[in-house]
Amino acid sequence: MMSDITFSPDQKARMVSKIKAYFEDELGQDIGGFEAEFLIDFFATELGAHFYNRASV
Repeated sequence: MMSDITFSPDQKARMVSKIKAYFEDELGQDIGGFEAEFLIDFFATELGAHFYNRASV
């Protein structure tokens, strides 16, 4: 079993900024920092293992 994926506050802040910019630029949606953090947590929890497994192939 894979351990939880965690990020430093600086890493998470940079990811939040990128997600917010993506939503604005590509989808015309303005999302807040909390929403972006929830997306990061969702992807890390639900999809992280899939990316991890592909990287080790």
